[in-house]
Amino acid sequence: MIHTPALILLTLVALLIPLVSAQQLRHPTARPNILWLVADDMNWDSPGCFGGVAEGVTPHIDQLAAEGIQFWHGYVNVAVCTPSRSVMLTGLYPQNNGAEGFQRIRPGTPNLPSLLNAAGFLCGTIGKPLNQQELFRWSTTYTWQGKGDENLWGRDPAIYRRFTRDFFAHAKSARQPFFLMANTHDPHDPFAISGPKGLHPDNLHYERAESSKNYDPSQVRVSAGLPDVVEIRKHLARYAGSVRRTDDMVGAVLQELDRAGLADNTIVLFLSDHGMAFPGVKANCYPDSTRSPWIIRWPGVVASGRDDRLHMLSCVDLQSTFLEAAKLPPATRTDGRSFLPILQGGKQEERDYVFTQFFHIHGKDAYPMRGILSRDWAYLFNPWADGKRIFPRQWNGFDALRKVAQTNPLMKRRVDHLSFRTVEEFYSLREDPHCLSNLLETEPSSSDNPIPVNRFRKKLRELMIRISDPALPALNSRRDPRALQSFMKSYTDRATKEIEELRSYEQVKGYRF
Repeated sequence: MIHTPALILLTLVALLIPLVSAQQLRHPTARPNILWLVADDMNWDSPGCFGGVAEGVTPHIDQLAAEGIQFWHGYVNVAVCTPSRSVMLTGLYPQNNGAEGFQRIRPGTPNLPSLLNAAGFLCGTIGKPLNQQELFRWSTTYTWQGKGDENLWGRDPAIYRRFTRDFFAHAKSARQPFFLMANTHDPHDPFAISGPKGLHPDNLHYERAESSKNYDPSQVRVSAGLPDVVEIRKHLARYAGSVRRTDDMVGAVLQELDRAGLADNTIVLFLSDHGMAFPGVKANCYPDSTRSPWIIRWPGVVASGRDDRLHMLSCVDLQSTFLEAAKLPPATRTDGRSFLPILQGGKQEERDYVFTQFFHIHGKDAYPMRGILSRDWAYLFNPWADGKRIFPRQWNGFDALRKVAQTNPLMKRRVDHLSFRTVEEFYSLREDPHCLSNLLETEPSSSDNPIPVNRFRKKLRELMIRISDPALPALNSRRDPRALQSFMKSYTDRATKEIEELRSYEQVKGYRF
């Protein structure tokens, strides 16, 4: 005989069992897969759908654009690879994530792959790495089997095809949503070349295939404010071959996504980490430096064939957007703002400016710059510019510019400007989209000057206050050469020390940033 209290307990247990079972069997939240396709040093107007460096150069990227939305004002925040990609993956400006140059993000910094990993995503990366596995927590990575220069690898679409085929099969088998970041090394120089196996036919670990199409100098479109001279066209022809090989990689990855039957539930983002490695572009804050060819395809959410020429977006917004798209809470710290409503067909207010920056690459080569860009104007602040210090990173074709400058006063002015800069620059992008004529030199600012430079100074200052930018005192003292020199010494010393402190970390990890 069962006593009443025991009977009541058994009854309650019997009633709770179905509830517990129902909770255990409840379906997890359905989340979209995420695929990022990231080009290296590709100018915003190089793909055909944005203008094209050559006719028919990017058929696969163009098809992706036809199936999704093109953002004509998508930007990166830093025009050099490691800091740019660190902003993408953290949603924090370099001041707040720690990667001002070729260095790691600060330990403990929230980042997209680790957050997605914790939510059950399979997270993978292939190609140009950030080499911080203990911070980014990738589930799987493609590791190059050779040693040395990264220019020997990351340029063979067949490698991307093989890895992504295995990765997608793994995700399907595990029934996990995935995040894959496929990073091509193209069109970073050295550019595409002809001949079997290129420069290193005997290197067993060489992973650099022929581009599916190469170009003659007469076939390229000269852009980004460059002079139309023979040497520049030669560089651009080789660059166009690398752009085409980027498109070959994009095509290979998207074909494998289709074959896996995963395309309908996958958000695809294509962009570049910054502009091409030509004078006045890479490692600067100009629009040509930081404007990026953004394309997003999301079947069932993003209408196909859309063009967005209104909103200004930048990479600091990516993490917030993709976390919200994946139905996950925002990161505990972020400098960005989700633009999911735009993807869903709406509009967003206060999307009229982006913040661009440059710090250094290896610490001692510090050339800090800040920029505020709108659709119509660009304001830049260069605290290093003192009329003596020379900016060293001019990239492909600068010798051609200097040769033209010997007989052309306008080109000499351009070469001198790219070398020395001025503390402040201001441009009308409607009249001067490549920032060739600094209005603060040709039309000095005054109380009755119609150019809105004061509004942009104020905007930059407000943003620098909000993110605790260490260059803020320099902006406040921009007319005091001694104060700027003091800032530069302090900043260079600090940046150099931070880079040197990474050496032991790099030795343990077996690589250098």
